[in-house]
Amino acid sequence: KPLREKSTQTIADMYLLTNGEIPIIGVGGVGSGQDAYEKICAGASLIQLYSALVFQGPPVVTKIRRELQEILEKEGISNISQAVGSAHKNKTRNEDSAT
Repeated sequence: KPLREKSTQTIADMYLLTNGEIPIIGVGGVGSGQDAYEKICAGASLIQLYSALVFQGPPVVTKIRRELQEILEKEGISNISQAVGSAHKNKTRNEDSAT
């Protein structure tokens, strides 16, 4: 999964640059519900599967959906839209620029 961390950081950067006003498609290294959740929290409102689908086949979609649902329930999130960009909710744009 060489792309996962770099692509998640790029999603986070774009989310902040656009103030969360433009839908972002999370791609790169999504093979589990946790991977999808990290991209959603970074700012992705959609998730694209490619390699996982090629290598694991269509059942991976159900697996990722199930894992993501378990994470959302554990976090007390009733609607996935509540998680979009949640990694940034307690930060201001100036704080992010300083890091």
